[in-house]
Amino acid sequence: MTGIAERLADLASGAMLDNAYVTGCSRLSPEFVRVELTAQEFRKATWVPGAKLQFRPRRGSMSLRTYTPTSWDAARGVTELIAYTHGTGPAAHWFERVTPGRTCEVFGPRRSIDLREATGPVLFIGDESSVALACALRTVASDVAYVFEARDPAGLTDVLAQLRITERVAVATKSTDRDELLRQARHGAMRAPYTLLVTGDAATVHAVRRDSRGWERKPRQIKGKAYWAEGRTGLD
Repeated sequence: MTGIAERLADLASGAMLDNAYVTGCSRLSPEFVRVELTAQEFRKATWVPGAKLQFRPRRGSMSLRTYTPTSWDAARGVTELIAYTHGTGPAAHWFERVTPGRTCEVFGPRRSIDLREATGPVLFIGDESSVALACALRTVASDVAYVFEARDPAGLTDVLAQLRITERVAVATKSTDRDELLRQARHGAMRAPYTLLVTGDAATVHAVRRDSRGWERKPRQIKGKAYWAEGRTGLD
C-alpha cells in the first residue's frame, strides 16, 4: 500500500476497531499459543460460544484475521484465544512474538457458528484451526466425541491434553484421501440423535458432508464452516 493508503487504513481502523491488551500468554507447542486479551469494550459485549473475534495484525492495512474465543468474562473484560501459528503471514508473525503488555486492535465478537444450536450429543470434526472452537464447545456441551486431522498427530494430541481434551478423542494423520479421518468419523457417530459439527479445511468439510450421507447412523443436523482452503486466503 502507498503511504496515503496506509494512513487512511489507520484512520479507518481507529474508528472501527477497539484496543485490547495482552494480559497473559503461554506457549502450548511451537505452533500453538494461548493468549489472554483484556479490553474495556469486552465488558459491554455479548458473547455467544462459537462467535468470532477479528484483529488487525499489522498497521497500514485493513486486513483482519479471525479467531474463535474459547471463553469470555464480561465482568473482567477478558477473553482468551488459541492461535495456530503456521505459515509466514502477519498474524502468525504477531502471535509468534506476542508478549504480555502488547496491544492489538480487535473487532467483535461477531456471529459465526452458534454452538448453542448444537442439540443432543455432538460429533466434532476439525483440524489444528478448529482447536479453539472445540474449547468453546465445552462451555455448552458435555457429550462430545472429537475427531481431528493433523499434519503432526502426536503434537496435536499433546496440545489437546494440555487443554484437557482427552476423552473420546481420535487424531488422524492428514491425507489427501482423508480415509483415516472418515473412518474415525463413522466410528464416532452416535446412536442417539446427534449434531455433526465440522470445521477447518474446506475440502475436508465438503468430504465429511458428502460421506455422512451414507453413514448408518446419520446426524440429526450438520453444522459446518470452512476456515481455510489450500491456495486461498480470507475465507472468513
